[in-house]
Formats: sequence, structure tokens, C-alpha cells
Amino acid sequence: MTPPNIPLPYRFLFLYFEPLAALGGTLITLTDPSRYLLSLSPTATPLTYSPLTSPIYDQLSGHLLNFAWGQAVVLRTTSELKVWKAVLFGMFLCDLLHLWASARILGWAVFLNPGLWRWEEWVNFVMLYGPGMMRLGVVMEVGFGDGKRKGEGKDA
Repeated sequence: MTPPNIPLPYRFLFLYFEPLAALGGTLITLTDPSRYLLSLSPTATPLTYSPLTSPIYDQLSGHLLNFAWGQAVVLRTTSELKVWKAVLFGMFLCDLLHLWASARILGWAVFLNPGLWRWEEWVNFVMLYGPGMMRLGVVMEVGFGDGKRKGEGKDA
């Protein structure tokens, strides 16, 4: 039921790759939250994680599972481009908050200098910048060409 005018790179990313990645993140935050923390904070150590904070990681797991569900299920159930735009723009707003949080923990000097990133930052930022820009691309209909059905996406 996917709208036929959604270009293939968007469909592949949002219907297959990202839902699997989000499901993987869900499992990591549920089963090994200290590993998740270490991947996001260069100042964290294995002793930084406290079981007292486990509700935060459990809630984050729910957030990641919602991302997976929204993409793997919700986007597959609609033929409306405006629904795709609404879902993906909401996810883009979440991406912006994730980037802001990363800038806060790393400091702007590191955040803006890829030469100073650890491999964890490379993974995190590639998973935020790339898909985030592609989410914005769907919202702005970048790469959709002239093959759109008349009137689609104009009221979104």
C-alpha cells in the first residue's frame, strides 16, 4: 500500500533498514544499557551506569520500538503521502533533539569536528544526519520528480 511515488531510496531506508536498526537499539537498551550509555558519552565509564537509572533506558527502549513500529508498520499501511510526511517530520524533530543532546555531551568543538569523533560518534551521527536529511527530503518531496499524482502532498 506504499504510495508508488515514494522513491526507492526512501522506501528502502524507512521501511527496511531503519526499523531493523531501531529494533536493534531497542534490544541493546533493554539488555545492556551500560553499553548504550558508553556509546553516547565519551566521559562515561562502565561504572557510570546505575541500575537506578534503568527506567530511563526502558523508556528509551519504548521510544526506539515506536520508531521501528512507525516505519515498519504505519508507513506500510497508508497510501497517503501526507501521512508519510507527518510521521517522518515528527521523527526529524526527534533527530534534532538527539543531535542537540550529542552536542551538549561532546561540546561544540568536538561535535563540529569529525576529526575528533570516536567510532561511536561516527555511527550515531551517520544514523542521525543521513536519515534525518532523508526524512526532511520526503517532507520537502526532494527527488520525487514530476511523477507525483495531482494534488498529493500539497495539504501536508
